[in-house]
Order: sequence, then C-alpha cells, then structure tokens
Amino acid sequence: MKSGGPVYGLGIDSGSSFCKGALLVSGGEGRGLRIEALASRPSGWDVAATGARVLEALRKAAGAADLNGARLPVAATGYGREQIPCCSDALSEISAHAAGADFLCPGVRTVVDIGGQDCKVIVVEGGKARDFQMNDKCAAGSGRFLELVFSRLDADPAVMEALLTEGRSVSIDSTCAVFAESELVGLLAQGASRPEIMGGAVAALASRVASLAARLSVSEPAVLSGGLAESPGLARALSSALGVTVRPLRRGTYSGAIGAALRAAQSDGPPAAANE
Repeated sequence: MKSGGPVYGLGIDSGSSFCKGALLVSGGEGRGLRIEALASRPSGWDVAATGARVLEALRKAAGAADLNGARLPVAATGYGREQIPCCSDALSEISAHAAGADFLCPGVRTVVDIGGQDCKVIVVEGGKARDFQMNDKCAAGSGRFLELVFSRLDADPAVMEALLTEGRSVSIDSTCAVFAESELVGLLAQGASRPEIMGGAVAALASRVASLAARLSVSEPAVLSGGLAESPGLARALSSALGVTVRPLRRGTYSGAIGAALRAAQSDGPPAAANE
C-alpha cells in the first residue's frame, strides 16, 4: 500500500449465535476510517462456511464501492475465529469489543457485552481494554438466558421492548438457567403477566452483570455491546443495577467485528483515526 493511500480492513466476529462482519475504509491522506458495509448471518453448525458467506457479502460490498483492486486484510474474533478462512490476524473478544465500542462511541470508558454464551464488563482506556470481568460459566448470566425467556413468552427483542415499557416485574431468584426455566413455568402457572416476567428476567440479568462490575472501577461513558446493544430497556435495567448511565449503542451488535476490522486495517498500514 502506498503511503498516504486508502486503508481497508475486514473484520469477522464469529460468535456462538451470529457471525458478524464489518468492512472499514478510509479516504486516504490521513482521513479517518468509516464503515463501508456490515453483514450478519446465524452461526449455524459450520462456522467456517458461515464465516466465508459473511466475507463474501463484504467483498461484494467492496466491489460495489470500487475497492476490488485493493488488498483487503482480514482479522477475526469470537469463539470461531480460528475457523475463519483467509484470516491474517486474530484477537480476543475483549480487545475487539473495546476497540469497536470506542470507534462507535469515542472516549467510552465501560463496555457491557451481553453475548450468547457469556457476559463481559470491560473497562476501556484509549480504545484498549484496561481491565475486565467475564461470566462464561452459567447461561443465566448471558444472552442465552434472555433467549430462553423470549422462547417461553413467544417474544423477540422488539416485543421485549414493548413489554419493558410497562415497568412491571416479578422477582426471578434462580441463578441457573435450567432452574430459571422451571421458575418461569411456575410464574406463568400463578398468572404472572408477560411484562412482569420480562421485567423480572431483565432485572435478574442486570443484577448478575452488576456482580461482575463490582470487581471493577466502572465509569461513564458506558455503553451496551452485543446482540441487544440497541435495547433501551436493557440499558435502563443495567443503569439501575450498576449505578452509572449505560447507553444503548447504535450498531453495537457489530462492535466485535468493527474492532477486528480496525486490527486488519492497521496491519495493512499505519493506524488511522477510528471514528466514523
């Protein structure tokens, strides 16, 4: 790549539920990186094949933007990062989400990532993870817990938001996803409403996140990352539990992929300003 020319980077976040991708490009001459394209597919059982499909979607977007002549380095993160084809670099989810969230919200200090298999609270400084705590031992502290609730209540994230606006909740005390499902069945049998159960589930998840954050020095700006990054209801529950204002993050679902794309772009030349 010629000095001062355009910078490109492809990032893949191969998660347990979804594989996300991001294409970043700069205009050259010191101009900062911008998001050119985003893509997402359910992870499915064949991680490598799904990653290849996401990469193909991003490369098609690069072709439409007349970037076909450029070399497009690829970096990957997430559980399936070692299976991503044509990957030139890999990084941890902690590093990727810290960098990606800082790209989307410059100066961010705390990132809460609710993943499909785990939950992470990351303290960020200058776009890098300074400290973190992660729960990957129990599904009740992850997005899998809310997926279970969605299924039982015949809901989805949009319905969840509607239910949470009613501001009602019941207490859900189980700390294990298996026992929590039994508790949900019991609450439904007792006549608890969908808003009450959804409110209780989100409050229970927020409480578990707060237990992780208690070991860290969290501060604002604080944002959500992961599949429910744009959820105002979850952000409100986390704000109450953590004692700091947690903001929904537009495009925060792609934080990991964007962080990986930043790594790829930097490997192809000097770092550029990480702001859209």
